Amino acid sequence: MSLLTPEDFEPWVGRTVKVRTLPHPIEVTLDRIQRRSSLAVEGFRVPFTLFFKAPLDINLMDAAYEFEFSCAGGGPHLIAISQLVPSAQTRHYHAEFS
Repeated sequence: MSLLTPEDFEPWVGRTVKVRTLPHPIEVTLDRIQRRSSLAVEGFRVPFTLFFKAPLDINLMDAAYEFEFSCAGGGPHLIAISQLVPSAQTRHYHAEFS
């Protein structure tokens, strides 16, 4: 299995992604991708961060969830996310890939 790269997620920027949660799945939006090229090491993937947003009523704990991206050979992909400080109308989450 190959490692996921920022390019795998680029088609999803601005689109909603289903997250497998109980009792039912929810949807978040992939807001942006941030590459950390300054940390790149030859032979390894470039570290990157995925940023997601969701309405305030979507409150995910910091944990790993199955995201239903149809990238890199399908999914779901188990991705660990952490919540950032919410804004007035939106919750923000991020996932770090090193």
